[in-house]
Amino acid sequence: MYKYLFYDTIRLNSGAGGVLNVSDLLLRRMRLCKGDRIQPVSELHPRIFAAARRLRISRFLVEILLYNYHRLRALVAGEQVFSLFPNYFLPLTLFGRHRDSIVIVHDLQYKVYPEYFSRTKRLWLDWCLWRAAHSQADVVFISRSSQHDFERHFKRCEHATVIFNPVDATRAPAPAAAENTGERYLIASYHYYPHKNFIGTLKLFERMKREGLVDWLDITGNGAAEVKRMTATMAPEISSCVRHRGLVSRKELTRLYCGAAAFISLSAFEGFNLSAAEAATLGVPLLLSDIPVHRELFGGYGFFVGSENCDLGELSEYLAHHRETHPTWLHAETCAPGIVARRYLTLKREAVSLAGAVQ
Repeated sequence: MYKYLFYDTIRLNSGAGGVLNVSDLLLRRMRLCKGDRIQPVSELHPRIFAAARRLRISRFLVEILLYNYHRLRALVAGEQVFSLFPNYFLPLTLFGRHRDSIVIVHDLQYKVYPEYFSRTKRLWLDWCLWRAAHSQADVVFISRSSQHDFERHFKRCEHATVIFNPVDATRAPAPAAAENTGERYLIASYHYYPHKNFIGTLKLFERMKREGLVDWLDITGNGAAEVKRMTATMAPEISSCVRHRGLVSRKELTRLYCGAAAFISLSAFEGFNLSAAEAATLGVPLLLSDIPVHRELFGGYGFFVGSENCDLGELSEYLAHHRETHPTWLHAETCAPGIVARRYLTLKREAVSLAGAVQ
């Protein structure tokens, strides 16, 4: 039986967004796996966490403190303890090169859009990822595309693995109410960020509406003000059909997915695109930008929009074919939360077995 410490210190970062959601889901499912002991450090050290939150202490300082404490304690006791860090940072330590650690690298957005990051933040990320590349930790990338981005800027990691994000999406046993309303809408379920290309989404929606393919565009998440500003330049008969629903519950989001004519995401950059994966898991058609990670994850399932002037005839045929055939997303099983959790646990089992074999 192995012991894992899960550094859910990312909870101290209120702006973590989707990374925090993935971290929480992964932790929950790892704790359900039999035969391994998984302990989040927030539960192991509640007073430290409470003080860090109250005093606004950086999660990085908390991770350095706790990791070195537990690393030294394990060395003295002769125990085997593994540490999982869900977002790119390996704590500074004098005790080895993190062979006991797993660290997840989600994407290198700061390299693609440096203008959205301060110089200090870019230097910090460069340093952290350089350290990960030169460590002996198991470095997990959430897609091969993300790994390729990493290797263009840093050396190939000694222990690199691709594990897709866990996708928690389950269709209700009975058809959702929205499926019976007759509304034809596109669903765009993600927060506003510049790389999400909301302008492109609005333009494609306008073309599809004028061709009679859909009637509404529903948007969830943050960014209502930005969307309102963009739609103000559109014709009233188009802008009035864009509905920003804000933050919705998981149950409501599933209902919106299941009732949609298609999910749309024309992002200029993604490390994984969890929202698209959720929609695909539920069997929803996908209209996606033609970028490497979308090809990697959704090739053979989604429709790829290469430019603003994409062929609407081909798009219409794709939607009709999808309605008739109900295809299954190839990676739905691979991204099942339980399977993803077991893959993380397997990383260190294999490392321990290999170490024993060569002794």
